[in-house]
Amino acid sequence: MGKSWFYKLLHSYLLVLFIICLSLFLITYLTINEMSRKSAYKANEALSHNVMELVDNTLAGIDSMMLYEIQNNERIKLFYTEKTPQERNYADLQAVSALKELMQNNPIIDSIYLFRTADQIVLTPSTLMRLNAFADKQYLGLTVSSKKPYGWTLRTLQVSGQEEQMISLAKIADLSDYSIMVVNIRPERLRMLMQSMVYTQTNFVELADRNGKFIVSTETDRTPDTGNNPSKSIQAKVLSEANSNMTGWTFRSGNHGGTIVNFVSSLFYIWIGLGCLIILAGMVWMIYVSRRNYRPIRSLLNLISNVRPISAEENAARKVDDFQLIETTIEGLLDESNMLQEQHQKNMVYRKRHLFLSMMEGNANSRPKAWLEELKQLGLNGKVTETVVALAEIDHFAEFDRQYRSDQHLLKHVLSKVVQEMSENKLYTVWAEWIDQCRMAILVIFRHQEDGEQETVLLCESLRQWVEENLDFTVTIGVGRHTDGLERVSESFREAIAAVSFKPSLGYNRIIEHVNVISRPKGELFTQLQCIRAVSQSFRAGDKEWERHYQKMYDNIQDQLYSYDDLYSLMQVLIGHLQKEMAELPEELYRIWNEDTHGALLNALKHKERLDDIFNEFRSILQDTHIRIGELREGKSTHQLVLHVKQYISDNSHNPNLSLMQLSEEFGLNANYLSRLFREAFGVKFVEYVTSIRMEKAECLLVETEDAIQDIGRAVGYEQSLTFIRVFKKHTGVTPGQYRKTKNKNEPG
Repeated sequence: MGKSWFYKLLHSYLLVLFIICLSLFLITYLTINEMSRKSAYKANEALSHNVMELVDNTLAGIDSMMLYEIQNNERIKLFYTEKTPQERNYADLQAVSALKELMQNNPIIDSIYLFRTADQIVLTPSTLMRLNAFADKQYLGLTVSSKKPYGWTLRTLQVSGQEEQMISLAKIADLSDYSIMVVNIRPERLRMLMQSMVYTQTNFVELADRNGKFIVSTETDRTPDTGNNPSKSIQAKVLSEANSNMTGWTFRSGNHGGTIVNFVSSLFYIWIGLGCLIILAGMVWMIYVSRRNYRPIRSLLNLISNVRPISAEENAARKVDDFQLIETTIEGLLDESNMLQEQHQKNMVYRKRHLFLSMMEGNANSRPKAWLEELKQLGLNGKVTETVVALAEIDHFAEFDRQYRSDQHLLKHVLSKVVQEMSENKLYTVWAEWIDQCRMAILVIFRHQEDGEQETVLLCESLRQWVEENLDFTVTIGVGRHTDGLERVSESFREAIAAVSFKPSLGYNRIIEHVNVISRPKGELFTQLQCIRAVSQSFRAGDKEWERHYQKMYDNIQDQLYSYDDLYSLMQVLIGHLQKEMAELPEELYRIWNEDTHGALLNALKHKERLDDIFNEFRSILQDTHIRIGELREGKSTHQLVLHVKQYISDNSHNPNLSLMQLSEEFGLNANYLSRLFREAFGVKFVEYVTSIRMEKAECLLVETEDAIQDIGRAVGYEQSLTFIRVFKKHTGVTPGQYRKTKNKNEPG
């Protein structure tokens, strides 16, 4: 067919395509313009109602504030109360202070004053005068004598010899003599409030009272003097109106300009008809050209049928798509020539992977000849003197899986290729396979004994550094022990797995050799139970000491070696102890833990892997819960009393006679009532709380002093040493002497 047929098709369709596209653009523009015009009406209707709601809510808020202050503000009530002349001055000053606070808290208010009918006195935030000397006495007189309900009123006010528009609201402050409170708002303040919701470059909103008198507009050049008709003051079109049920005011909104667009919109249906005719003509032309240019395709199909017979299925497909039939024929010929080669390559990949996994699991020793033949295909010929297995694990795999959900296989393939390229031209052979979703095992096979261990570490470090510099994630690589020959590869593999498992303690994005694991003491879960118990009990009691115990637990874990499974189990134990302790709190406090905190801790443990990340996330969640529970406790009227009782217990815990009866005498409360308050606040009984305080002090004295057990027992409120030992063992699980020996043994140096 050649280029001539290509240019023939191109010239046939290009002109009609251009005309049709131009028509579609015009129709699309007109359609969008018509939709925009209709949307403008809806948008302006919504704008009018939104601005109306904003103004109504603002004015309603001031109305509610006035009513609340009249009913509840004692300083304002004093102004309307009968007082002696000496007391009257103080009451007036208190009322002035209250008015100033109201204006500070409500910036939209321009002025506010109180009128006392009894002695015809007007009080403003700055002056105190009689009614006949007050500038706004006419409005006060009309308001007091009016029998209509008070509402927001637009009026003219004389200010410094000039008339100004003002919006006022009066409230009866004293029904006995109809004393009132008056609030004035400048329309300019409403303008600023309305402008916060309007883009003034394209829209406007104006406000008129129930009589149609103009109040304010978002246009700065729109003033009351320009009249009530918006079309005479600004070049805009009113598209929507909204009437307020609260004030009776009318909110009008619209857009600026748009005469050319309106003209084009008026011919909308004519333009649509013309565009449809152009598209119809283009379709007729394309059908004609397609039939004329189909002849070369027919010739090609005839040629295919002569060279290769067409089956019934292909003949059916031909009726649907001739090009698909041509493509299918060509692809079938290519597939037939490459199928055997591809199948052979796939089988080789599966066989090598199966051999690799068998060697890692220790099952390859039964067939040494079979896997030796397979190793020759890797380029290994000769005697194997030394082998080592390294295990590269993707750090924070949950985040990696979420970020690269569709590209994981590509990235893993890249890492495998990088390992192979790094081992080229080396004296050793590298075989890398992904054994699961996040871990790649690397088998390094040496034919020379010298410097084998150092070469393996250098290879792993190069891989780690390349991933850090070129990818958005990191890997931690565990290196097993070097073994002789291929028979003990599984041992090195297990050591590499063990090394990687301790990365929460040793750190991420690093090389972990087996010597790093055996050189540090392994963590014991039971040694942390004391800290877990202290954290749980302090947290339940609302004591800030829980953070100190939590930090102590973190420091102890850092000094030892924990695998991820051990760390996961330890934090599960912490969550379990907290759950048990918090269940003893009152229902309203336990609900915070049960509905929010418990699930957040489990979710953090599920998605965090590193030691620091887990502890920091737990600390943040517990701190937030501690604050919320503390605020709920402080909101109770008895909270301060409970805090005083708690402090008294802490100061007198050494007193063996400390009891609920003594506390009831000290604070003048019933013992049963005091016990109930204590349990509601801290979730424990009085005796349990006193015991925990005494045991904490005893633990400190056992570690920090060399005093005898009997002396320490008396120092924390136990006259009988046997009683002290029994209570201490019940609380900690060990006797005081054993506790002191254990702590002294664990002290550094």
